Amino acid sequence: MDIALRRKLFVILLIAAVVGATVYGFFPKAVDVDLASVTRGPLQVTIEEEGRTRLKERFVITAPIAGYMERLRAKVGDPVEKGQRVVVLEPLRSPALDPRSRAEAEAVLTAAEAALSAAVEKESAAAADADYAGKRLERLKNLYAKGSIAKDQYDQIEAEAKKARAIAQAAKAGVDVARSDRERAKTLLRNYSAPGKTASSNKVYVATPTGGSIFRIYRESEGPVNVGEPLLDIGNIKNLEVRVEVLSSDAVKIKPGTAVFFKRWGGQGTLEGTVRIVEPAGFTKISSLGVEEQRVLVIADITSPVQMWRELGDGYRLEAHFVVWEGKNVLQIPTSALFRSGKDWAVFVAAKGNAVKRLIEAGQRNSSMTEIISGLQENEKIIVHPADEIKDGTWISPRK
Repeated sequence: MDIALRRKLFVILLIAAVVGATVYGFFPKAVDVDLASVTRGPLQVTIEEEGRTRLKERFVITAPIAGYMERLRAKVGDPVEKGQRVVVLEPLRSPALDPRSRAEAEAVLTAAEAALSAAVEKESAAAADADYAGKRLERLKNLYAKGSIAKDQYDQIEAEAKKARAIAQAAKAGVDVARSDRERAKTLLRNYSAPGKTASSNKVYVATPTGGSIFRIYRESEGPVNVGEPLLDIGNIKNLEVRVEVLSSDAVKIKPGTAVFFKRWGGQGTLEGTVRIVEPAGFTKISSLGVEEQRVLVIADITSPVQMWRELGDGYRLEAHFVVWEGKNVLQIPTSALFRSGKDWAVFVAAKGNAVKRLIEAGQRNSSMTEIISGLQENEKIIVHPADEIKDGTWISPRK
C-alpha cells in the first residue's frame, strides 16, 4: 500500500472519530435516579402532635383556716399515705403594739383598775346593807311571831332584806366583771408577737386525703397563711394521662377509643394508649409562626405496663401518633414519588431504561407511604424524588 492511500485512510478515520465524538457529545446522558418498588403491606395513617403528661387526679391541699404554718419537713417526691399529717398550723400571732396603741392600752388598763376599785367598794357597801337587813329581819321575825307587829310591816322588812341580798350579789358580779376588764386590758399590753411554742391542743393538723407522692410544694418555710391558700399537691405517679392539643380539622377524625402511640418520650420503645376524651370545645392558639390556630384538647390513657414508663412524671413531653386509618394488605409506594399532573396524581415508572409518566389514583397516605388504588402493579419500579429534568421518556440510570 502506497503512502498516499495510507494518508487517505488516516484522514478518513480521523474524520470518523471526530464525527462520532461530536454525535456522542450531543447524545442525551442518562439521569441518575433513586428507584423504589411498589409493595404490599400494612399501612397506618396517623396524626402526629406533641403532648404532655399530667395527673388524672391532683389533690391540692389548702389551709382550712388562717394560721401560722410550721416549716414543712416533707420534700417533693416523698411518698405519703392516706390520712398522714403533712401540715401543722398554729394560731395567728398578734401584731406588735405601736406607741399610740400602747398608750391607749395603758389608759384602758388604768381605767379598768379604777373601775375595779369602785366595784369593790360598791360590793362592800352592798354587803353591809344586806347584813343589816338580814339582822333586822331576824329581830322583827320574833316580834311578828308574838303578834307585836302587823303582817304588812313584816312583809315589807322581808322584801327589803331580799332586795339588799340581790344588790349585794349584783355588786359581787360587778367586781368579777371589772376584774375581767382589767385582765383584758393587761392582755392588750402583753407581747404575743414573739415566736413560741403553742399548746398542741391549739394546733390544727392537715392530713392527706389519699396516698401517693408529693408533686409540688407551694411553700416550705414557716409563716402566716390565709384560708384556702394552696400548700402542696398530692398525686399518684401511676395514674397519669396525656393531654394533646390537636388542630380542630384533625380532631374530627379522632374518636374515643382511637389507638395512639407515644414516641420520643425519653425511654426505650414505643408506648401504647387509647383516646378517652375529645373535648367538645376548641380554643384559639397562636403558633410559633404567629398564625392563629383552632385547637382541641384530646385526653389519652397510657395502656402499656407501668414498668415501661415508670420514669415518666407530671408535665413530661412526648409525641402522640393517633391512628385514624389502618390497612393490613395495602398496595403502596413512597409518598415522595408522587407529583401533580394537572388535577391528577402521577408517578414516573422505570421501563427499559426510560422514565414513563403514569397517572394513578391515590388513597390513604401518611408522611412516608401512600396507598395506590389503581395505576400501578406490585413490584413495578418507580422513581422517588423525581427531579425537574426528568420528563416522560427521559433516559434514566439507577443510582448505586
